[in-house]
Amino acid sequence: MDHHQYDIAIIGLGNAGSQVLLAMLEHQGFKDHKILVLDDFQGESLDKTWSFWEKGTGKWDHLISYAWDFGSFKTDDLKLDFDLTPYRYKQLKSRDVIAFAKAKLIDHPNCTLVENRVANVIENTETATITTEAGSFEAKLVLDSRIPSAFFQDTQSIKLQQHFLGWVIKTEKEIFDPSRFLMMDYRLRDPGTTSFTYILPYSATEALVEFTYFSSEIVSNQTYEKYLKTYLSDYLNIESYEIISTEQGNIPMTTYRFEQHNTRLVHKIGTAGGWVKPSTGYSFKRTEKFVGILIDNYLKSKPLDAGMFLKKFRFYDDIMLDVLKHHNDRGHLLFQNLYKNNPIKRILSFLDEETVLAEELKIMLPLTSWPFIKGFFKKLF
Repeated sequence: MDHHQYDIAIIGLGNAGSQVLLAMLEHQGFKDHKILVLDDFQGESLDKTWSFWEKGTGKWDHLISYAWDFGSFKTDDLKLDFDLTPYRYKQLKSRDVIAFAKAKLIDHPNCTLVENRVANVIENTETATITTEAGSFEAKLVLDSRIPSAFFQDTQSIKLQQHFLGWVIKTEKEIFDPSRFLMMDYRLRDPGTTSFTYILPYSATEALVEFTYFSSEIVSNQTYEKYLKTYLSDYLNIESYEIISTEQGNIPMTTYRFEQHNTRLVHKIGTAGGWVKPSTGYSFKRTEKFVGILIDNYLKSKPLDAGMFLKKFRFYDDIMLDVLKHHNDRGHLLFQNLYKNNPIKRILSFLDEETVLAEELKIMLPLTSWPFIKGFFKKLF
C-alpha cells in the first residue's frame, strides 16, 4: 500500500476539482507542492455541458464549444430580446475541461493521478488518510468534492432542485437563430410549478432544448418528454426532428450551509462546498472566482473559505429560495418582474454578486409582491 505523503489531495476532477488543479499548476506558489488527484471517472461528470456568462474573452475560450451575443426571455405577457454586450453567454463541454486538466496533471512531475473511488477519509493529527482500493494515501490538506451525507439527512434547510431533461435535436428546416439563446420561456409550464424551456441553438437546424424545473420534487422522464414534445410541436412548429443526444441533471438550490463540514484538514469544494449559486443553479464562473479566493487564502494561511460567502447576497438568495419554495406556482411572475424591470447587464452583475446597494434595490424592489415581502421578513427576523 502507498503511504506516500502529499501536500494537497483533490477528490474528484469535475468542475471544481479541475479548476482548482489547473489554478494550482499555473501558480508559482505551488511549484514545489506534491498534488494527488483521485477520481474513478465513472460518474456523469464527463457528459455535462457547463454554461456561463462573462465579459469579453476569458481563460476558457480555447475550450468553448459555442457562444452567444444575444438572448431572450418569454412569458405569456412578456417577450424580451436583449443584447448581452459587454457579456457573452458561453458553453463548455465538461469532457473537454476534464480532459484538459487530466492532460496537465499527467504531464506534471509533482502530480499523481489515482483512478479509483475514495472509500474513506480519516483525519489524523497532521495529515488525513485517504483510503481507496488502490491503497491508502496521506495528505496535509484534502479538497473534497463529495457531497456530505448530512446534507441529504437535513430537514431544516430549504432544498429546491434545478432538474431538467434536454434533447439536442436536428431539424429538417431552419428553425433557430444561432446568435440568440433562450434563457427562460415560461409560456409552457407544468401547473403549480416554476418550470420553463431553455434553448441553446448551435446552428439554424440544431439546438439543445431543455425543459427545466425549480422545484422540491423531481418528475418522471415521461413528464419531461411530454413537455419537450409539446414545446417543439406547439411553440416551435417543428414537425420532424432527430434526437442526437440527451442531457439530464439535478442541481441543488438550497440554504444549506455546506461550509459547516470544513475542518482543518478537509475542505469541501464545488457543489459539496456550497459553490453553486443557490438562486440560479449556476456554478462554473462562480467556481472560478472561489478557486481564486481559496488559493489566495491558502498561500496567506487564512481559512480557505474566508471572503467567499458575502452575507448580503446570501440573504438575497435565501429570500428568493423561500419564495420559490412556498409559492412555486408564482415563480414565473418573480422572474418576469426581474427581467421586465432591469436591464440584462444589471441582472447578470447582480447574479455575479458584483453590484452595489443602489443597484440591488433596483433589482429587489420590483419583486415586492406579498410572498416576496413575507419571505424578506421571515429571513430578516
